[in-house]
Amino acid sequence: MHDTSHITTPMDEDGDHIIVSDDEEEVDDVEVVEPQPSKRKLTSKVWLEMKKMRINGEWKAKCNWCHKVLTAGSGNGIKHLWLHLEICTLKKLNTKGGKTLSQSSLKVCAEEDGQVSMESYTFDQEYARIELGNMLVLHDYPLSMVDHVGFRRFVAALQPLFKLHTRNTIRGDIAGRYKIERKKAIEYMSMIQSRVAVTNNMWASHSKKKEYMAITTHFIDESWMLRNIFMRFIYVPTPHNAKVIAEMLYESSVEWNHDEKLLTVTVDNCNVNNKAVEEIVGKIWKIKLLCEDAHTTETSFWTYLQGIQEGMQVST
Repeated sequence: MHDTSHITTPMDEDGDHIIVSDDEEEVDDVEVVEPQPSKRKLTSKVWLEMKKMRINGEWKAKCNWCHKVLTAGSGNGIKHLWLHLEICTLKKLNTKGGKTLSQSSLKVCAEEDGQVSMESYTFDQEYARIELGNMLVLHDYPLSMVDHVGFRRFVAALQPLFKLHTRNTIRGDIAGRYKIERKKAIEYMSMIQSRVAVTNNMWASHSKKKEYMAITTHFIDESWMLRNIFMRFIYVPTPHNAKVIAEMLYESSVEWNHDEKLLTVTVDNCNVNNKAVEEIVGKIWKIKLLCEDAHTTETSFWTYLQGIQEGMQVST
């Protein structure tokens, strides 16, 4: 047994300690089969707050409040289900005194003039889940952070309603969010009217065994603001020759809907890029996509960006 006397647990409105369970069974990665219609109905009122389902061949009961999974076999009875409902944290928070959390919570907001205002707050599980993924990406935190005991206790104390998922689920959330934002960016690129400049920067891993390509698009929007969209960061398969690099650049331009708006292609200083530029020019001119006054250049990636910034400063 671990000594838990030093752990402080959240309390409800009457000052009673609320038990926060860390042993909830995660069912994201197991086979779940919904119960089939049965001639025998579930008559106990416990099933108004529980859902019976079969998981990996065994009958389980899932709490409608906290989603905790409990045993529900014919030989287990339902007494333990009633006991769970009596101590369920989320049920207490949602039914205490007939009030819901959204009815009794206020959010403090800072106005532009420095004033502080209060407004009602409704907890949103899905929104909080998205923000968790955004935080992990923004600060480059490891996905394993959601499994850390200290972090889980902190979240439970901060917002007991929030259900933390496994790292695999969070990984899926981040990948799904990336696809959504990427689709928005591609649709935006298809609507811009200006010409675009593409820069390519090659990057090698520490072992020098793998090389990657970073492709960025630069353009002036309708408000005459310089915009930069990071299109792709992709692994370049061997051999790292001019044909492979040129093909990947061209495919990215087509995918991002600016192949017909391409004005300049700027590559990093690299021996193979001399021939890669020739490959790109030949491919683009062959299908007549590059505008008549287009240019291709070979220069330093950072020098090119610096030149754009200096030009914008002079124009303003």
